[in-house]
Amino acid sequence: MFQALREFRVGRPQVFAGLMLLAFLVQCLWVANTRKLSDLEYRHITVGLTGKGEKAVNSSPFTSLVAAFPVRFISAARKIATPQLSAALAVPRPWLLRLPFIIFGLWLGAALWWVARRLFDDAGGYVALALYCTSPAMIIVSSNIGPEILLAWSSLGLIYTAIGVAHTLYAPRKKWAPRIVILGLSIGFALATVWWSFTLVLLAFAYMMYLAPGCRRKAFMVLASASVIGCAVWAVICWLTGSFGLGLKPLLAHKPTLEALGNLAFPLSGRTDGYVLVFLFIAALTAYGSWPRARYFGNTAPLLTSLAAVLLFSLVPAFRLWDATLGLSFVFIFIGGLAADFLETRFRRPIAVILAACFVVRAVLTLMALITWVRNPV
Repeated sequence: MFQALREFRVGRPQVFAGLMLLAFLVQCLWVANTRKLSDLEYRHITVGLTGKGEKAVNSSPFTSLVAAFPVRFISAARKIATPQLSAALAVPRPWLLRLPFIIFGLWLGAALWWVARRLFDDAGGYVALALYCTSPAMIIVSSNIGPEILLAWSSLGLIYTAIGVAHTLYAPRKKWAPRIVILGLSIGFALATVWWSFTLVLLAFAYMMYLAPGCRRKAFMVLASASVIGCAVWAVICWLTGSFGLGLKPLLAHKPTLEALGNLAFPLSGRTDGYVLVFLFIAALTAYGSWPRARYFGNTAPLLTSLAAVLLFSLVPAFRLWDATLGLSFVFIFIGGLAADFLETRFRRPIAVILAACFVVRAVLTLMALITWVRNPV
């Protein structure tokens, strides 16, 4: 870990990515400070402070824990602050109460850029991050108190840490430990957000089995160790909040429907994240299906994961989750991968111009969507 920190360098890619994330932060802070807290957000905070609340809200212990943190911090700060500052903090601004969720949104954007850049080099990383930073859906969930951004963050970490662990299984065992811990934390945070996310753990295990055919016994041992850590994290968070999440009855009572299957078309819905994303996704999907060079695991994994995540969570509507946002980060990586492939061809210049035009239009439409959201939240 310390070796990785010593080898980290801040160059042009990191600065450019940082500026994009800064733009994302400004948008989140503006939305978070302009829009009033909803009744559901207040209930999340109340559950985190008291451990009591309605079942549907109390089904996400990690959300409640994070939601209560600013209130606890402000309460402690007022005891040691000057009278003037204490009076100013008596009624905290909405952005301050939502700040932890904004931080998770920034963290997810940084993780997405890091993953896409490792897979597809700078071009793929920039495209994926630009899609993320101009995403009205991700800005809204990052500036809102709710489980969506926490689950999107932990899901991305869970899937790609598992993929990274699978590649590490051929290395000496001393290199396993940091990744096992990170994988365990990702599992624990995902389970504590919504424990139905154990289905994504099974998907991550499937990827490990596929990527390490000669080390499947080792993969099982690694996942078992990470799962123990994850269960311990889940138990601690549940103990701190006094909630173990939604019971089995709401999970087992719901039956698959055609409506749930229809949720797989979420990238093709302009209501999800704008019609620019619809255009880019159709173009990427067409290229993926017709261009053999594009059909490799780096592109296939995010596409399959995005569809699986949305389908699995749409089967349990009692969670009150905005399903589409769980798959958007993986869709952004998928489009980034296809864009990187195209930018390596002789059509690099026209593709770059088209992408630049798409991001300009998308940024304008995102601003319009956020203004509408702030004025008329739903």
